[in-house]
Amino acid sequence: MSLVKWGFIGLFLLPLAEMGAFVAVALAIGWIPTACLFLATSILGLLILRRSGRGDLDRFRDAFRRDGLRAIHLESPGLGPILGGILLLFPGFITDLLGASLLVPAIRRRLRGLIARARETHRRQRDPSVIDLTRKEWHQVSEKPIKEGRPRKRVR
Repeated sequence: MSLVKWGFIGLFLLPLAEMGAFVAVALAIGWIPTACLFLATSILGLLILRRSGRGDLDRFRDAFRRDGLRAIHLESPGLGPILGGILLLFPGFITDLLGASLLVPAIRRRLRGLIARARETHRRQRDPSVIDLTRKEWHQVSEKPIKEGRPRKRVR
């Protein structure tokens, strides 16, 4: 299954998982402490975004101008804390856990390695009917119409 399909499945299952996590935490520590924790993580995400948002966003924008799409990775200047703050701002304990993990540089480096290995594995598992050619191995063929009326030679 493609990565896009898994992404859509994850987006549909995430709210259900978040509700299940909320109920599990509420049963473990109580409803009022759970609601307070729920609000506290959102406020923490907002504070992280306010503290580092503008400076980190400017550093990421400069890196994006300099390197283009290659600048988008977890070790981009400021991207990890921005994503972490956004995930903390979203309601739910699962997104809070992911957001808090993105604030730790060692975890970001580990995730970057996992993502790189997954991309490499995905590249190796491409469709065998697709032939990848380098620039030197292909050329443009004109699409002139074949003249009707003259018989074609058969190749044996």
